[in-house]
Amino acid sequence: MTSNLLNWRKKRAKHNPIRTFIWIPTERAAAMWFTPRITLLPFSGRFWPLAESYHYNPAEFEVTLGLTLLNVLYVAMALVAVWLFRTNPGVLLIVVFIFLRTAFLTQLQTCEPRYVLVCFPALLAITALHFDRSRTT
Repeated sequence: MTSNLLNWRKKRAKHNPIRTFIWIPTERAAAMWFTPRITLLPFSGRFWPLAESYHYNPAEFEVTLGLTLLNVLYVAMALVAVWLFRTNPGVLLIVVFIFLRTAFLTQLQTCEPRYVLVCFPALLAITALHFDRSRTT
């Protein structure tokens, strides 16, 4: 049965390589990075479809939306800092670490948002460079 599954995956990848090697990993990376981590909170994290989620429980939807926007804010601030300090070899090393870890995790069948939690201290370290006004670019 395992060989049949592998043959099926190879056929699928051969039939549509753009979807297999670009779109699906990109969607997995976006899901891992921008899904709120609320497993210990009393919320379901249900976000899509938007109108139905809001109608079902507005307070829960607002908390989930707020945490999702917080994830977007963290990533956006880190991207700005990476652009400003792109010549710093330490920043480039952190960027390579985050990119390789994300690229590897997108190839797993069971990727989960908790797998990129290790990268958030690195994002915050890069962002701290941007807020340190004593440094020169």
